[in-house]
Amino acid sequence: MAADLLPFLLLGILILALLIGWPIIKRRSDRGAGMAGRSRGRRFLDAKRAEALAALGSTLVVHAPEPVAREIIAAAVAKQEQHFTVRSDGGYGIRFVEPDDTIVRLARVPDGTRMQVETFREYLDGPRTVPLWEDLRSRVTSAAAARRIPVSTGEQGGFRQEGLIDGRDARWARENGTSSGPGPGW
Repeated sequence: MAADLLPFLLLGILILALLIGWPIIKRRSDRGAGMAGRSRGRRFLDAKRAEALAALGSTLVVHAPEPVAREIIAAAVAKQEQHFTVRSDGGYGIRFVEPDDTIVRLARVPDGTRMQVETFREYLDGPRTVPLWEDLRSRVTSAAAARRIPVSTGEQGGFRQEGLIDGRDARWARENGTSSGPGPGW
């Protein structure tokens, strides 16, 4: 009779062990999955940020003097006030939320005028004006082509994070080397 009860007793002990041990096993499993998910999410955001930094670091050289380049840019941003603004300091703003989320400046180069992003603001852990910057470059290229002025890809620039604006989103600035310096007058 004791031999008949042994399998039931072992099954009961196994069920009791599972009932007691399951919450502990689940908690450890969930913690490991959460850490893995956060790590994978961070890697994904870092990769997206690297792509965005490369896109925003791209520049465009208009093979014309600065006044002509300004005319071309003015034609390119005409009727696009919801996305692009001409700033009083000679730069151009790209709006995601605010008109100065991304600031574009012109820099004199030996073969013309380089258009480049000087600073940009992150929203939700990343720059959000990349499509608008690419649109602006495309518009300027088309406007220059309409005037038969060549354009080319300029020097690639890098950025450094300057600090948090609101405790979460950061402002980034072009690293030295491709900056046009302070103000529009070079």
